[in-house]
Amino acid sequence: MQEKRECFVPAVEGADMTAAIEETLKRYGTCCLGSGTYLVSGIKMPPNATLMGLGKCSKVLLNPAVAEGAAVQMDTFCCVKDLFICGAESKIALPEEPQGRHGILFQGSATTKNWMGDDLKLNSIISGCQISGFTGGGITCVDTGYYIRASLTVTNCHIVNCGAGLNISHFSEYHAFTNVQCCENGYGCINNGGNNKFVNCAFDGNRLGFMIDNIRVKSPNHSHGSVVGCSFNHTDNNQGIGILLLGATNGYIFTGCQMFYSKIVIEQSAAIVFNATNFGRLMDISVVGDELVMFSDCVFGAAPTRLAVSNPQAVKFKNCYTRSGEEVRV
Repeated sequence: MQEKRECFVPAVEGADMTAAIEETLKRYGTCCLGSGTYLVSGIKMPPNATLMGLGKCSKVLLNPAVAEGAAVQMDTFCCVKDLFICGAESKIALPEEPQGRHGILFQGSATTKNWMGDDLKLNSIISGCQISGFTGGGITCVDTGYYIRASLTVTNCHIVNCGAGLNISHFSEYHAFTNVQCCENGYGCINNGGNNKFVNCAFDGNRLGFMIDNIRVKSPNHSHGSVVGCSFNHTDNNQGIGILLLGATNGYIFTGCQMFYSKIVIEQSAAIVFNATNFGRLMDISVVGDELVMFSDCVFGAAPTRLAVSNPQAVKFKNCYTRSGEEVRV
């Protein structure tokens, strides 16, 4: 019980709490935050540490004077849970592209597929957090490597009003996201790494929903992940792109998803599959390229208002119908 009390750091109004939190993490491996606002300049967690709070009562606020950095930076075998992590006291204007202030940062230094450096981060967890008000990613993964255990697992989080809800760079792989709501951000998710998986997530109401951009072959091991049971609705006031795939040549699977009032744009990508997906009305689909893109067992609210395909032989529709029973074809 004594050790549990020592792990607790109370909020001190107006004071920078970074040093107190970091010292507690180093000494005990755990730091518990109570009710109140914890102003920080960037908490750097040591390996094997847990930072936890009382949900939205425990606010971690990145000092507005910090131009670039993260409210919390994780190391290997770290856990962050039950915190409200914010970059501003009120709603921010979203930048055109993600910038340098992040909520939670998981960062390595991978530069090649075979990188296994000393900076390898392993098996970390984020759970039960609300994140808002950052110009960069609510959760950002940078150069974490291709090793199967260099992974971040994220569950039961809400991310709003950020440059990107999830921002995953090239050379960042094997991350898993479940029950994550990324809504009203610039990008719902930038997924430029490979082998990343998303289950029961929402990418709704963003300026752009879900993007893979490897059009200039920035990474040889990109894409080839899966999206299961996720939604891509009401993008950019019902006029935007819900799914944008650029140069995703290693394949991607979308199954059991829904997309209403959002567009699909696919360029120079291969082995892209949409299966058992419910598409709403006002649906635009654009496919440029000569590799396979497949829609199977999908239902459309109505025939796509625009179906633009550069190579009809490369795009397949199988068992796809409108609600009225009309078959959807190229």
